[in-house]
Amino acid sequence: MHGTSSTAPLDSQLLGQSLYTADAIRVGKAYPRQRNYHGYYWMASTGSHVWHESLLERDSLTWLDHTGDIVAVAAQPMMLTASDGTRHYPDFLALDASGVQTMYDVKPAARINESAKAQFEWTRHVCEAVGWNYKVLTERPDQERVNLAWLALFRQTPNHPGIEAEEEVLQAAAPGWTIQDAVDHMPAASTPAARSRVFHLLWTRSLLVDLGIHLRPSTPVQVNPSRKGNVDGIA
Repeated sequence: MHGTSSTAPLDSQLLGQSLYTADAIRVGKAYPRQRNYHGYYWMASTGSHVWHESLLERDSLTWLDHTGDIVAVAAQPMMLTASDGTRHYPDFLALDASGVQTMYDVKPAARINESAKAQFEWTRHVCEAVGWNYKVLTERPDQERVNLAWLALFRQTPNHPGIEAEEEVLQAAAPGWTIQDAVDHMPAASTPAARSRVFHLLWTRSLLVDLGIHLRPSTPVQVNPSRKGNVDGIA
């Protein structure tokens, strides 16, 4: 898989090929005054870097890292070829914790024209034939994007408060709680450390917050009713 390439029919046999671990089949080259930003995003959910070729793709990876329960993801792991010779490089293929594989294309909403829609529809049919889910991602709402970028700063393991401290805070949570209430109840050596730990719990979704509003001390929070009973996968 790594360092080699192969050709295969677009059928259900591909579902067992673990292509969500494949290297990128192509990586764009940087050039002076280019408008798209290449880079690597470190995904806390997988503990690995994923290449992206635009800030929109980076934002999409951040959103998947926070919400998608992703356990593996590959950037541009394949080239799809239609019968007429048309080629398409899907942006990401991801595996989630339930074992579902999903193909993602990322495109600014303003650039989704009839040609793009036709390409997406063909790609959707391909994914159905293989057994992949398929989704097209565009821009997240501005406030949500800003909030996710902020919370992502606290996604690393050192910001986790520890199992006992997490349980202490979650058990203490009550209706009407705010971010500041969580900070006040968080065991920590300092207020900044307590805030970092609370933001980490918001990132991991042990605590839930409305990402569509500006985050401030008075922002309401609540315990995630479907949270896991341990910190497996937290990074």
